[in-house]
Amino acid sequence: LYETERLVQDLAEYDIDSHNIVINQVLFPEQACGSKLLLARCRMQEKYLRQYEDLYEDFHLVKTPLLEEEIRGVPALEHFSEHLLSPWAHQEDISKVASETEDGASSDAAVAALQREVARLKSQCALLEKQLL
Repeated sequence: LYETERLVQDLAEYDIDSHNIVINQVLFPEQACGSKLLLARCRMQEKYLRQYEDLYEDFHLVKTPLLEEEIRGVPALEHFSEHLLSPWAHQEDISKVASETEDGASSDAAVAALQREVARLKSQCALLEKQLL
């Protein structure tokens, strides 16, 4: 988080726009497969993810999942790039949007989350269409 802030400030000094931030190696709860250790890591990461969201609320944050293997070679890099274009939508985000919509307490946040999900799905469709051609 602190390294990101320093980098954003350094880039701003050179008038380089940095409104996109990639948070990589995120372990999502559904990846934990019920492991207490991995679920504990998810909870620990959640604190930092919330800090990113608070500090960079005007930025486009992309969370990429922790992968089983290191990215090596062009095919692996191409596969990883799909995470940048179609960010991981994990069940927790979808459930959060649904509960916010039902409660009505945070309709602006729910609309924004749904718009992000629609954008993600459109990007995914475009990628799939491109692969079919």
